[in-house]
Amino acid sequence: MRNNGGEIVSFFAGMVIGLTVGSLITLLTTPYTGKEVRGKIAKRGKDTLKRLREIKDQLEREIEEKGRGLKGEAAEKVSELRKKVDELFANLEK
Repeated sequence: MRNNGGEIVSFFAGMVIGLTVGSLITLLTTPYTGKEVRGKIAKRGKDTLKRLREIKDQLEREIEEKGRGLKGEAAEKVSELRKKVDELFANLEK
């Protein structure tokens, strides 16, 4: 029987060690200070949020335009149906 528990522990230990070493190397070799990195992350977050708001506004405008178009089409259909009903009653009255 194989010892799967030991293999899992070894895998996770290796993963933790690898992440730790990778993080340390990144911290020691980065050309930016922590403040600069945080500033860049904050700016990127603000830019992303701004872009998402623009997309939301654009979608709202498009939905509103489509809604107006559908409303116009619906009004035309109702008008056509009313005419047909009026014609039908006029024919029935004759």
